[in-house]
Parts: sequence; structure tokens; C-alpha cells
Amino acid sequence: MITGKCFCGAVQYKIEANILQSGVCHCHACQRLTGGTAWPFIVIPQESLIVQGETKEFVRTGASGKPAHISFCGICGSTLFGRPEIWPHIRIVSANSLDDQTYFSPDMHVWTEDAPAWALFDPSIPKFNQGPI
Repeated sequence: MITGKCFCGAVQYKIEANILQSGVCHCHACQRLTGGTAWPFIVIPQESLIVQGETKEFVRTGASGKPAHISFCGICGSTLFGRPEIWPHIRIVSANSLDDQTYFSPDMHVWTEDAPAWALFDPSIPKFNQGPI
């Protein structure tokens, strides 16, 4: 079973399914969400995420034009989950919050057009200037 938590531990979660996909998003919004140069993420079935603790949420307009819900810990501010309305059957989970980092291995890099010029990419991992769809 895959588990994870926020920085302070007030929000913990478990995932009762296999990871569907994983990647690293380099878009400007994800840079701001994480305070870094990219957001490493895993994609899981919506119903497989069990959260313990209270998250706060805000909604932004995604690149699709549809709302994207972002959940974070209200105490420490760790970005934890994404729920894009364009894909209601999935949840996006911050790979930074995984208890066991070996569950994360990126399948792709997305929004690489927004990545810093000095960002390095593994040539064996597919890159998309924007999203893959």
C-alpha cells in the first residue's frame, strides 16, 4: 500500500490502487504551487485515495479552461493533491509527499516549454512542450 503525508504530518493518506501514470510538470502554475521548478506527480484512480486530516482547497482554471482543484495542508502549506475537472476519474498526488520515494519514477515531463533554461532532462523520458493531450 502506498502512503504519504504533508510536511507536518497533520494530513496523511493511503492509496489503495496501482499508480496509473507519473510525471513531472514544469508549468508556471506548478512551479508556484510547489515553490520549486517543477511538480513531480503520480496519477491514481479517484476512489483509491483515502485522506486522514483536514486539507484546504483552492480552485484555479487549468490549461483546458476547466477548473482544477488543488488541496494542501492548512497548517504547513504542503501541496498534496490535484483534482482536474476535465478528468474527474483521477486524482493527482504530489510525489514529494510519498513516504516511500521508490514508488515514483516519471513516465513523462510535461509543460517543458515553461521549464528553466538550466533544467536537465533524462533523454529516455518523453517530453511534451505542453500537456500530452
